[in-house]
Amino acid sequence: MYKLIVVGFAALAVALTACRPSQSTGGPVPMLDPSGSVTTQQIAALAEQVFPKASEQPAYGVCGADLNFSACPYTDRLKARLTQQRETLLRAQNLSTTREITAEIMSAEVGIAHVTLFQGRTKFDLWIVQRGGELLVDDEICAGRKDTSIYAKFVACDAAQ
Repeated sequence: MYKLIVVGFAALAVALTACRPSQSTGGPVPMLDPSGSVTTQQIAALAEQVFPKASEQPAYGVCGADLNFSACPYTDRLKARLTQQRETLLRAQNLSTTREITAEIMSAEVGIAHVTLFQGRTKFDLWIVQRGGELLVDDEICAGRKDTSIYAKFVACDAAQ
């Protein structure tokens, strides 16, 4: 029993370090600018936390790769869905060697991070919302295809085109 507890804590420590902000963000992402509106820089920084650079590889992973989403910047609704489906936002077994992120503001409290991975073969839109003064990812869809929401039936984005 003792060994199980030690292994459990070790797994938790690994999961928490995998979800920390990447070195390029310089720490936690400020959630709101002085006007209280979301900015494109905040949206992009949040997406970088979701798909962080792997620490020992020239590649990009996903926060919650071990299916522990507690430290990930996701809404409770998204955490529950990913836990139920037993999947991550990456939906792939391998890491991506490329990552491109652009941001779009939809309103003062909602934005979209357009994320391109795997040399352009996989494109996601992360829907980002303001909850309690924080920006959190609430949904992921295949770029431009609302019918592929994480809350709908699973569709691989590279097959959904």
